[in-house]
Amino acid sequence: MIVAGDVGNAYLNSRTKEMVFIIAGPEFGPKLRGKRLLVYKALYGLKSSSARFHEHLSVTLRKLGYRPSKADPDLWIKEVDGHYEYIARFVDDLIVFSKDPMSIMKELEKTYIMKGVGKPQYYLGGDVIDLSPDWEKENIDSAFSAETYICNALPKLAKLCEVEDFKKYNIPSDEMYHPEMDESPLLPPEKISLYQSLLGSANWIITLGRFDIHYAVNTLSRYSMAPREGHLKAMHRIFGYLRYKHKGKIVIDVSQPDIRNHVEINTGHDWIEFYPDAEENLPVDKPEPKGELCTITCYVDADHARDKLTRRSVTGILMLLNNTPISWYSKRQKTVESSTYGSELVASRIAVELIAAMRYFITMVGCKLEPSSLMVGDNMAVVLNTTIPSSTIKKKHQSCNYHKVRESIAAGFINFAHISSEDNMADILTKPLSRTIFDRLATKYLFRKSKAASGEVNDEGQTELDKEQGKLEE
Repeated sequence: MIVAGDVGNAYLNSRTKEMVFIIAGPEFGPKLRGKRLLVYKALYGLKSSSARFHEHLSVTLRKLGYRPSKADPDLWIKEVDGHYEYIARFVDDLIVFSKDPMSIMKELEKTYIMKGVGKPQYYLGGDVIDLSPDWEKENIDSAFSAETYICNALPKLAKLCEVEDFKKYNIPSDEMYHPEMDESPLLPPEKISLYQSLLGSANWIITLGRFDIHYAVNTLSRYSMAPREGHLKAMHRIFGYLRYKHKGKIVIDVSQPDIRNHVEINTGHDWIEFYPDAEENLPVDKPEPKGELCTITCYVDADHARDKLTRRSVTGILMLLNNTPISWYSKRQKTVESSTYGSELVASRIAVELIAAMRYFITMVGCKLEPSSLMVGDNMAVVLNTTIPSSTIKKKHQSCNYHKVRESIAAGFINFAHISSEDNMADILTKPLSRTIFDRLATKYLFRKSKAASGEVNDEGQTELDKEQGKLEE
């Protein structure tokens, strides 16, 4: 079970290390009036108050038997009756994962004033959704969404942009638009801050799970210091898309993704000659793994020479924990690659590093993880070159990427398999797509319906009422 709550007057529970004083006024009485009084509480507004409360809460959690995970110092772990309990904190907001979370909250109430204690429904801008009974047969009961944040933000942002509302669109980016080639007039200074506000809001929406706008926002973020009118128009399109498709959600699914049943993995190779000491680097003091088996599936892709000015490629990565998206990555590469092979190899190396980091995190919070995680990509040359020991590389400048991927495969904690471009979910993170392809990829994880759904919601995640509202632009 999960229970959330926040600490009331959090900073006032700790003592400051700064020298703070006031001069007493008449309200302190004649004996103290005019005297300097030292303030020892960590007041709101002091630079060190957050750090002081962080220390105070750490002491409290240690007294309850919790210890910070080495994967994340703000995720606290405790072994109880053959399983682990967790407390995650974000400044003064706490979430307890336990079979009896209310008992832990009651212990915390002995030290702090706890407010809003209960099952989380809206946390840090995200909605925790209880799904309908239609999902029960699939062993799914909850999802995470940014719908409330989007619906609250859109009217405010539209007012800042001096428009009645954002015009609806069914895809976030125009296929033919290249922001690096935009030669429209530069925005005046007062509109630059508006552009930056839109970017900030869009980036938080991505953090809350809407990876379908990640590529579009990432591309426009490069112009935050000197945006043009065309860039602002493209930002309006993103929020117009969110207005149309605000119902996207990530379903918490512990089953295995279908792609695992349709790939062929090259295993059984002897890597001793090439990487005799290859092994996964994990601490010896890792917690004993408990619970059900966790798997990681990672889609990787690259769009070669996407940027028409610099000819840099774009890397796209989508990572699943079991069948739930947990990490997404869309970023222009730092080097110029002369071939599709080179850009795909760079993307594969980045994906390997992200998988290694995620495996470390899952291991260090005490979860049982499969020995080898699956990475899938649509470039056959890269897959064969990195999975067959006898394959050599001709482009020596790619040696670091080449050996990083191969060594990880030799160590046994990653399997690399080929999939078709049509099945590669990371494609949505590398370039603007046509509506047909975009909808097919976005629907799989963001606008997913239960198998028992009656069809009241269409494949784009919209109700008939949503579909009728406003004229949409392709």
